[in-house]
Amino acid sequence: MKKLVLAVLVGFVLTGCGGGGDDSGSPQPPIETKPQVVQGTINAVNVDANTIEVNGYSYNVASVAYGADTHYSIKDLQKNMMVAVFTSSKVGALVQLEPTMVGKITHIDRANSTFVINGATLTFSLDQNIDVNDWVMVSTLPQATETGLGYKVLSVVKFEHEGIANHYEIEGQISNLTDIQFNLGAGTNVDYSNARIEDNATLQNGQWVEVKGQMNGDTFDAYEVEVETYDDSNNDHEIEGIVTWVNSDKSQFELNARGRFIVNSQTRFEDGSKVNLVAGELVEVTAVNGIAKEIEFERDFGGETGDWHEFEREGHVYSVGYDHFMIAGETFYVDAYTEFEDNLTLETLNGVYIDVEGVIIDGKKVVREIEREDD
Repeated sequence: MKKLVLAVLVGFVLTGCGGGGDDSGSPQPPIETKPQVVQGTINAVNVDANTIEVNGYSYNVASVAYGADTHYSIKDLQKNMMVAVFTSSKVGALVQLEPTMVGKITHIDRANSTFVINGATLTFSLDQNIDVNDWVMVSTLPQATETGLGYKVLSVVKFEHEGIANHYEIEGQISNLTDIQFNLGAGTNVDYSNARIEDNATLQNGQWVEVKGQMNGDTFDAYEVEVETYDDSNNDHEIEGIVTWVNSDKSQFELNARGRFIVNSQTRFEDGSKVNLVAGELVEVTAVNGIAKEIEFERDFGGETGDWHEFEREGHVYSVGYDHFMIAGETFYVDAYTEFEDNLTLETLNGVYIDVEGVIIDGKKVVREIEREDD
């Protein structure tokens, strides 16, 4: 979560937390409990009532913002836009726009329902009022494709605000990282040689990042890169997203390729059960310090598994490289989300008999969990 948004939320909550109670002693009717922070897609917009629905909850909208720009209103919101909603008990909701991409459309192929933005070719049937050179916000969810972790487009919204012009932003999973460049999901090549890295983070393959900059030919020249995670999630935080990996005993899963959650005996399931927890499913997760308190399946989503394929292998490790190792002739890759158990590290794997689990994308076996085993 971005620091600016959190700062706004703190002020928002404090202004809404007034004192005083009901001293009448009369029993009060039950009050619907809503998460203080919800991340998901807009299900419906009612401009006349000044409300939106996100993840099944209705919110009265107090303000709408994109980053530090507050020149937005409920009239700018549309169904299927990705947003973060911040609430308090006494005031309306602050809606923060959370698009995956912002930029200018450079090509449209209406016959094949594709368009190009920020160097990425996406599949979606655009409205007829959207044309080349229009500035848009694109909301997506992760999707496994033949070329890597790509994007399932949910909405493309045209904007004419002055603040959005010449603003380029793109999110995605890092691959093919070098000292100056990396690739993102749908083929965007990013040059980060002159970029500021938020929180001095160390960039690694597999991280989900938000990149700001501008297009320079076929390259996205970044001036800022921020690693996106769910580390700050708490018991008042509900997140909608795609399950991007699940371990074999379904005790852990990854959401939107940017955060891992634990499933235990206290985890509640709605509209499904633990058996339905597979890569490609759309879920809403309420978490408490990294533990899934509740997992709700969006059954009408259909469990679009696409090209998601998971694996599990055992064997002796050999031929360890800077980001990979081999077992019985197969190459396995590690990234930012690979978890090493039993005090193992990549440097100490050679010759060790291990059990590995992970997901296959773009033909590569990317490891999510490594455990020592008795051979």
